[in-house]
Amino acid sequence: MIPQLILLSGPIIGISLSYYLKLKANKFIGNTILFSGAFLFGIALFGLLPELFDNIKQAGIWLAVGFLFQIVLEKFTGGIGHGHIHKNEIPKNIYVLFVGLFLHAFFEGYSAGLSNYLNTSIISGMVVGISIHEIPASFALSVLLASKFSNKKVLNLLLISYALATSIGFTLGSYLHDENLISEHMSQVITAIIAGTFLHISTTIVFEHSLWKKEGLKRWLVILMALCISYIACSIG
Repeated sequence: MIPQLILLSGPIIGISLSYYLKLKANKFIGNTILFSGAFLFGIALFGLLPELFDNIKQAGIWLAVGFLFQIVLEKFTGGIGHGHIHKNEIPKNIYVLFVGLFLHAFFEGYSAGLSNYLNTSIISGMVVGISIHEIPASFALSVLLASKFSNKKVLNLLLISYALATSIGFTLGSYLHDENLISEHMSQVITAIIAGTFLHISTTIVFEHSLWKKEGLKRWLVILMALCISYIACSIG
């Protein structure tokens, strides 16, 4: 139950920030995006990849599948899953955008739940990293939906559904593994695909931020701190 609550806290924080801080929180959200991206990168490097290449043949192929899948998924989200709002890339149909983001959040939660065969410390790192990543994503989605929907009931229904996406994904992933409804090999394949999506998300986030201007040093510190914390999370236990 604790992992589900942690995953739920990220979207709730992001949605709450959109209501109370509006767009004045841009600087805070920017640092959160960068930290979450570097953290997911660390989880992929220190937690997922070593396990995959020890236990699954052709892991690189499935990593590439995940990487490319995330590119396709972002065609429907316009990068909002990173906490950015790329106006030229946002689909005209707001429901298509919502479904794309819901699936993005769902599969992130699913990956953490399905990875129960890894040790608890790695799962905790994944859960925390995904939850942090969902803060700017839910913030951006909340701002956009609020500008599109005047009907508060519809708006709140969509936001509640999105907030639950990662927790639902985690629960399903955990159930499938615990009940042995999928093979260990298939679990590894799915984890490799998820690691590929993490690599795309994290590298996109990092490269979207200029690291060589005035704020570059601070951004490097954020990245290094996230990598160090992710390494510790994957090493303990």
